[in-house]
Amino acid sequence: MSNIRMYSRLNFLLVICIISTLPGPIPAATDILQPEIHAEEKTEVLTEQIQPTAISHEQGSSYVSRLTIPRAADKESKSRCKLLENGKPLPFPHALHSRIREQGGGHYSHWTPGTLYFSTSDSSDPRTNGRKYELVSTEVYRQKTASFILTDSISEISIPGIIPQETQPLKMIWQNLDTNTRLTPAWKRKGAPDLSSQSAMLASILKPDMNAEEKSIAIWKFLVDWRYHYYPAEQGDEVHDPVKFLNVYGYGFCDDCATNFMVLARKAGLQSRVWGLSGHVVAESFYDGSWHMFDPDHQVFYRNQRGQIAGVEELAEQPQLITKTPTDPLGSSSELIAKLYTSTADNRVNERQPQIRETSALPVLEPLDYVEFQYTNPESVHRNYATDTPRPPVAGNGILKRTIKDLYQLKQTATSQRVWQLNWPYVLLAGQIKLELTSTEIPPRISISHNQKSWTPLQGTFEKNRLHISLNDWIKKQPTAVYHCFIRLESPNQTDPAALIKQADAELRFQFAPRALAHITQGNNDFELKLATEPAGNTKGLKVSLIWKEID
Repeated sequence: MSNIRMYSRLNFLLVICIISTLPGPIPAATDILQPEIHAEEKTEVLTEQIQPTAISHEQGSSYVSRLTIPRAADKESKSRCKLLENGKPLPFPHALHSRIREQGGGHYSHWTPGTLYFSTSDSSDPRTNGRKYELVSTEVYRQKTASFILTDSISEISIPGIIPQETQPLKMIWQNLDTNTRLTPAWKRKGAPDLSSQSAMLASILKPDMNAEEKSIAIWKFLVDWRYHYYPAEQGDEVHDPVKFLNVYGYGFCDDCATNFMVLARKAGLQSRVWGLSGHVVAESFYDGSWHMFDPDHQVFYRNQRGQIAGVEELAEQPQLITKTPTDPLGSSSELIAKLYTSTADNRVNERQPQIRETSALPVLEPLDYVEFQYTNPESVHRNYATDTPRPPVAGNGILKRTIKDLYQLKQTATSQRVWQLNWPYVLLAGQIKLELTSTEIPPRISISHNQKSWTPLQGTFEKNRLHISLNDWIKKQPTAVYHCFIRLESPNQTDPAALIKQADAELRFQFAPRALAHITQGNNDFELKLATEPAGNTKGLKVSLIWKEID
């Protein structure tokens, strides 16, 4: 492995999210909606405990920690944060990095929203000295909310007003107000690519008159813009599906970027492959009689003297094409990068076909569904790889609440059995089922499966006439990401279990990529929502609430 953070990995299992076909159209809107905005002044104490696993030694007495709560920092302005050691403030904030390294003694700098440089009070190692470190700030801000109900097949929404420099999305809430109709919302920022499927991505970024090079550059730029470099959730093709890579996670390593490039390029009709170098992975596409290298992870491709984009083998022979600039856009040494290409003994080409199907990121909201997307401070993330590393710096958590009031709607698989199928396009992290029973004397038996072939019994606890069942252990034990499950309800006395249950409620926690789900920013706050219904026709609509905070 080189010191410029490049990694390659192996193939693994993929769980495919079930896609629902979009139903028929409903009337389209003609006016741009400008919702009323409600503001509320708030004061909040934000505390982030610095975990030893998030800390690494920098130089001298200086240690650096990744942060998960984004706040204004010293590099662009002046941090309002205090660093506490066992509850006491360290004495020297906003310190020069040279002083942190050379003097130690509690000098520190909250340098960027995601990075803290610091020294301990006695210049000891914070990973092993047994002390507790917390970054604390008090924020006074305006929390703003824009709520509106959409019923048309296509709606345009514009959030008026001037958005200040410090704006942070907090939540977006969707509520299906209909008791009988499924809704499939497709929400995006106007002018932004459609990330809902591979086909939609390509339709957004490619033009009919593009040649092969222009298509390759467009796919490369698309991946540069919509993901960042961090430990992937899993090894293998779970993160090689562009829909999941960008909508569920939004981060990965070099081989994830290269493989996603290959998948999209092949989908666009291009010949493409990936190269494994000595600690790095890049992609190539073939056109005009030769191969051409594209590296979305390090945001580069290189042109030769003829103005053509060079391939891997050409770069191995002519490393000066790389080293003519001292660093790449990420600041990595071009000399080091060139060595990855010229050390040809371990360079390997891979033309395998990842097992990726056409999946969709569009959620289907059942009647009365409530969904809350939370853009900051995720409680957990899905990861089966590098589990001892800090959480990704940018990730979102969400909650789906689903209710079945008439259990006779569920599919009956036997006289004494009904099955509740739960599908979601975002990876599930945890969940629970609550059953309101007609009587606690004959409770139903509950089991869960991912394929309806092997079933795992679930135990619950009673609270009066409610049976509470956790799905957490089952989800954690699955070998790869979970996007759906089947809940089997079984009557112990061979009667229909629907007669034993008044109402069933599911609450599922999931992960999503905040960058992929449009919210309030400093720039373009014009949105578009396409709404499909099943059955087709009129609907009470989808209630949308955008919640954000503004700091002057």
